[in-house]
Amino acid sequence: MSTRFKKPLVTQPRLSAITLACLLACTTIAHGADSGLRAATSLDGSADVVNEDSASFISAQRMETTDDQILLRGDAEVRRAGTVIRGDKITYTQSTDEVDVEGNAVVIRQGAKFSGPKLSYKIETQTGEMQDVSYHYAARGLQGKTEYARFESDLNTQLKNATISTCKPGSKAWWIEADSLEIDYDSQMATAENFSLHVAGMPILGAPWAMFPVGQERQSGLLTPSFGMSSTRGLDIAAPIYWNIAPNYDYTFTPRIMTKRGVILGNELRYMNEYFNGVFTYDYLPEDNETKQSRYAAQVKAQGYWNGFVLDVDYNKVSDGDYVSDFSTNIYETSEDILKQNYALSYAGDFWRTSLKVNRNQPLMDDDGKYYSKPYEKVPQWTLGTYFADVYGFEISNTLEFTRFAHPEETKKVQGDRFYMNHSIAYPMRGAAWFITPKAQFSGAAYNLTKMDRLGDKGKDYDKHASWYAPTFSLDSGLVFERDTSWFGTAATQTLEPRVFYAYTPYRDQTRMPTFDSSLADLSFAGLFTENIFTGHDRISEANQVSLVLTSRYLDRKTGYEWLRASIGQRFYFADQDVSLKLKDGVGRTDSSNSDYLASIGARLTKDVSLNATAQYSNTQDRFTRINAGIRWQPKPSSVIGLYYRYNYEPESPDDHIKQIDLAAQWPLTNKLYGLVRFNYSLYEREPIEALAGIEYVEDCWALRLVAQRYITGDDRYDTSFYIQLELTGLGSIGTNPLSELRRNIPGYHAASAAPVQTGLYDYYE
Repeated sequence: MSTRFKKPLVTQPRLSAITLACLLACTTIAHGADSGLRAATSLDGSADVVNEDSASFISAQRMETTDDQILLRGDAEVRRAGTVIRGDKITYTQSTDEVDVEGNAVVIRQGAKFSGPKLSYKIETQTGEMQDVSYHYAARGLQGKTEYARFESDLNTQLKNATISTCKPGSKAWWIEADSLEIDYDSQMATAENFSLHVAGMPILGAPWAMFPVGQERQSGLLTPSFGMSSTRGLDIAAPIYWNIAPNYDYTFTPRIMTKRGVILGNELRYMNEYFNGVFTYDYLPEDNETKQSRYAAQVKAQGYWNGFVLDVDYNKVSDGDYVSDFSTNIYETSEDILKQNYALSYAGDFWRTSLKVNRNQPLMDDDGKYYSKPYEKVPQWTLGTYFADVYGFEISNTLEFTRFAHPEETKKVQGDRFYMNHSIAYPMRGAAWFITPKAQFSGAAYNLTKMDRLGDKGKDYDKHASWYAPTFSLDSGLVFERDTSWFGTAATQTLEPRVFYAYTPYRDQTRMPTFDSSLADLSFAGLFTENIFTGHDRISEANQVSLVLTSRYLDRKTGYEWLRASIGQRFYFADQDVSLKLKDGVGRTDSSNSDYLASIGARLTKDVSLNATAQYSNTQDRFTRINAGIRWQPKPSSVIGLYYRYNYEPESPDDHIKQIDLAAQWPLTNKLYGLVRFNYSLYEREPIEALAGIEYVEDCWALRLVAQRYITGDDRYDTSFYIQLELTGLGSIGTNPLSELRRNIPGYHAASAAPVQTGLYDYYE
């Protein structure tokens, strides 16, 4: 039988084993609402659904009542939003609002379940106590025992002689012990006495006293240290110290000890408010053991917003050109040639946008100890653009740009100002199986070159006040044909999609003009549908050409899933291309009647096997000049094997030749042990570029990763790094985290020990 009675009650408890889970896992879980909030009228993902008028429900096989007590026997239960109490025998005293449970006592608060022989609990004040308690928090898989649990209020919980773990009951893989644990939700902190972490039955970390953050608020303290090993840095240990200065800014100080180089003092300040956010970092090495010099790296990444104005800052600077290659921990950072030092202020309206930018840079060193070629700096660049998407069916856009180009090598490089404009109008027309877009443009560039006398004889190659202006006409069109077919027995629709793009631009003499920021664009499918073969604004190519591309796709008839996409394309010239990038190099010029062939294919051979390939074939050289191909088999998460091939042939620049094979895999060796491998090998140099090998052992409540990585740095030196990480599920990890490197090196990598996710109010609802 069941009944319902109503009594003024305060809010549901916000603190129990859920908070303990937050404490140990360093994550956040939603908690109860403040008092006074009204009850929700429908299911709500937040916890703000309890107030003092919330009703309580009781049920049992037998019920006895007196003037002041209600006695429940057999499957007895008292339920109120946020709290469930069960037991063999429950006595509820109305005058004291106290619930006494005898036999198989259970109290459930916010998904945390406490079980013991007896329970004494007051519903209104959310206070109570239990002895010989076992608890389980299903949302994060946490469980443990405590000799005594006392619920002081919804803001304070105390545990005596407590253990906690995410392992299965009885497992000795890892657990935490504390003589006492007091959790104060009001201060968002928990205090533990005689705290110890046990792994495989052995205590590996302990402290007589410790404080931990709980809940959603950040708290100051020592973050998890990391350690690794490198052939160039030696033993590498970092111990971050976090200071939560205010809700909108914080500071992290990270001493990083490297046995071969010294101690880097890392500093990171983060700031955020309504108008501005930024990250400021400064790493300082007082004295490098090898170079005997102090070294530093500084970075500022910031954005500001005010009344439509947007400020962007991306500033990077190092003390010397070798800093990145010496202290970076991955190949992508060590392959950087130039560090950006950019500033931008922009403003946008409904149909227009303007910006003012300053782009500077710092070159790093190459493998010969020389600095990389420094690009031009823009000091400044002003841009104004407008765009109207539909003016009686027309698309209209305009761009005006003024740029001052500077270069520190004043005696070798031409400098000056450039004014660029582009005005275009298009009229797109589309149907269910066709489209056609005629477009007209008028563009131009004018120069004011400075310091010509410093160039000597080289200055004669340039016209101080050179300019070009040219119209461009283009027509983009395409059709889509469909037919019913099948893909390996699956009902499918095959499409045939021809696309034709024509462009015309008359020849303009640009031989005595500089190339501040222009280059020849690589041939690509996107590039086949552009009017200009050059990037930047210094060159406009002569064009009387048509691009033809044919694409076919196989689509699953029921789901629309794309099983296959294949394309082939080429550009045909009706006149010679006489515009070159520079006067003497001839880059961009051609008297051929057509461009290279370009082809690509992407297919899902099965649901587990995918294939992708792109190739460029040169008519003039009668050979493939670019190939990128790969096949990947991924039958299930944490099981992937990929084989890739990259080829690039540059007859004018042998140093840019690429011919590489790349194998990457994550594969289960047993039901708990996974092998990890990545091997990138250069067939030209006949040496590995990057190699990674490791193992990942996963149990139900912990994982161990051992990874070794070796790669060529930007200065042609090999760097070897080692990663060791012990991950305790729901608690955190010890060691150096290799997951970012594994995801980069092994496409499709999936951590076998996925961490529990944050849950909602109705997950694990009792």
